[in-house]
Amino acid sequence: MTSDSDTSPAPTDPDYVRWLDDLWAQRLLSSRDRKPDLSVGILLWPTFPMMSLTGVVEPLRHAADFADNSRPLHCRWSIMGKLGQAAVASCGIRVQADAPYTNPTDFDYIVVIGGLLPHLRAAPAQHRDYIRVAVAAGVTVIGVCTGAFVLAQEGLLIGRKAAIHPFHAEDFRVAFPRHSFSTREDFIVADGQITVPGGISILSLLTELIRTHCGPDRAAKAVHQLSLTEQKSISAFDHERVSPFQQVGDTRIQRAVVLIESRKGRGTSPEEAAAVVGLSPRQFARLFREHIGMTPKRFILETRLRYARFLVENTAMPITAIAFETGFSDSAHLATAFGKKYGKPPGKFR
Repeated sequence: MTSDSDTSPAPTDPDYVRWLDDLWAQRLLSSRDRKPDLSVGILLWPTFPMMSLTGVVEPLRHAADFADNSRPLHCRWSIMGKLGQAAVASCGIRVQADAPYTNPTDFDYIVVIGGLLPHLRAAPAQHRDYIRVAVAAGVTVIGVCTGAFVLAQEGLLIGRKAAIHPFHAEDFRVAFPRHSFSTREDFIVADGQITVPGGISILSLLTELIRTHCGPDRAAKAVHQLSLTEQKSISAFDHERVSPFQQVGDTRIQRAVVLIESRKGRGTSPEEAAAVVGLSPRQFARLFREHIGMTPKRFILETRLRYARFLVENTAMPITAIAFETGFSDSAHLATAFGKKYGKPPGKFR
């Protein structure tokens, strides 16, 4: 018999990743030939920082395939440019383009990785032309490191706040005195454009994009695989944007959180989650509140509201459609819950 105080031992690293892969596989059985969940096009400026490129590619690589494989199955990325042409990183390593200037609508995001400031005008003219075409097509452009300077030069940050590395703060202030910016944000999403200072901040952004497009289990795998120590804390990446289940000592509660978030809170009851992880509803409720800080019912509602907020902010879906998508009976019920959580109804939030 399992007592209320029993907890399962933490799984070893291979077991943890295998469990996340198995969970994801259940959702992909009928999706062999479909479009990847997340597709990213990359434009490299001369003297770009290698860490920014790997910060984009490595999380995608881990989220894209099972176990320790690296096939670009469910996330894909391309470094675009004239074939055979190479960009030289600030460390001297040459990186060749592996794709021509592809139709930007084939991508969910276009990532612009800037280089050293004196070299920002040295990129191929086609890079800037491509950015303009992508924006006109409605594709979100991400400015990484001094890529934010490129976006500002192209007039894409007018009226938008940018995330700038503290090292470049004065340069940005002098170059764009009328532009608002912050040196305290891991990234800023502003009216369809995204800026990120670079460094490890890019990992926070990629974790969020993977979580949004591929699910929290894929984001968890990316964070887990990129951790450099055996410490289970994810503080080096981002405390708030990755689900807290990696910090939970009871693996049964970890699994319940993944189950709920993988379904975005829909079609899951506390009783079902308790049964899946092998606990009685009473045991489950007590342990869940102890580890997560709220009841399972509240966590399910919070998960649905987070998804609703994402749809309100990032899509043109009607509020009624968002209500149905997130499991509310109608737009009035969504508006009431949304207002209590975020201080204003979805329409005003948008």
